Amino acid sequence: MTDSVQAMATRYFRQRENPFLAELVRAARSGRPPGEDLSAEDAAGALHLVPDVRQDLDRAEVTLIESVLDRGWTWEQLGAEYGNRSKQAMQQHYRRRGGTRSWPAKERPPRTESPHRLTDEDLDPADVAKVREAISALLATAHDVAETHTVDGVWTAGEPILEEISAVGLDPLPRLEVACRAAAAAIEDMVVAGWERRDPGRTERQRQSWTVRLEDEMRDMASWLDREPQGRLLPRADRPLTVGTTTAERADHVEIAAEDVQEVQESISLTLSRLEAHRAVFDQVIAELKRRQAELS
Repeated sequence: MTDSVQAMATRYFRQRENPFLAELVRAARSGRPPGEDLSAEDAAGALHLVPDVRQDLDRAEVTLIESVLDRGWTWEQLGAEYGNRSKQAMQQHYRRRGGTRSWPAKERPPRTESPHRLTDEDLDPADVAKVREAISALLATAHDVAETHTVDGVWTAGEPILEEISAVGLDPLPRLEVACRAAAAAIEDMVVAGWERRDPGRTERQRQSWTVRLEDEMRDMASWLDREPQGRLLPRADRPLTVGTTTAERADHVEIAAEDVQEVQESISLTLSRLEAHRAVFDQVIAELKRRQAELS
């Protein structure tokens, strides 16, 4: 593209390549070499394709609206889902797109909520607020990272991933990872609490399955490993420990400064207690499976 056309497209599509615009341009170029810059004539040619594409989009939108209503949704439900429109606004939108059908209430089958999906009544507003807060923080962090490490909408790093880390530095990556984890944890807490509100005791009944118990333990263990040990003085390599003047890894041993010994001891004790707790669940599962095996012998 020329600078002016490229700048316009970049601003409109918020610094990302838009496949819709790219398809229009490819169609307008009529087989010209892909390496050539897009001229104003090319952009004008692409404009001639827009009316037909708009008609196709309108027909697709009408078809999707009709398919939703055919499956029992009301105009109110569809309007709330699609742009937070009122019933009347949603109907007018459908007519403006060329829709002609109607759905008398007596002909529309009642829409029932799926027993496998949570509803608003199942969710605690406080949990929902936490999810919104976590997602807002994630979006803000992602925007900040992108703004800091993009130039004219192009990420400053390339491939492979080592080049990417080298170019942007490690600083933004942990912040983004923490924000992702916080949002995922908030969503999971909300969902678990929602199912428990709908079906009290559901979580405890699920944990009667050894597979669920092990899955919970492994997830909890992975989360702990990513978070807790990272900030502690904790020996990683299986080498002898010696008390010295500095804390550092040597070729054949790990030296611990005298003033750090107590902190290292506490870190090891905390890690052992955590591992013992997880091992207790594994031992329970092993005993349970052995008991079942014996029952069938």
